[in-house]
Amino acid sequence: MALGGKIMAYQALETLHQLYDGYRRVFRLAGQELLLLQEEGRTYLLVNRCPHMEAPLHKASVQGEVLRCPVHGIEFDLLSGRALNGPEGCVGPLAFVPIVYEGNTLGVDL
Repeated sequence: MALGGKIMAYQALETLHQLYDGYRRVFRLAGQELLLLQEEGRTYLLVNRCPHMEAPLHKASVQGEVLRCPVHGIEFDLLSGRALNGPEGCVGPLAFVPIVYEGNTLGVDL
């Protein structure tokens, strides 16, 4: 696949049968840490950094569709990525990465 003249290659991350509610795994790809998680049957792939002060999110708590940063307690809506609390104007949204499904795996296009 080509995007803007660049050749993109599929990078598998996990097989679908390995996913379960509560699943979390950190991947290092293209110089970035990505967090793959599943909660309530929904799978998310995001940059493993809180947009507030870049704390890692792999130990964040999740209740329903709300992810809570383990360092400062800022909560994020997992559907939209937006912050639900925290210092006004200081917290951007979570950085999601599009998930690509291929056969019985999911991954990303690099």
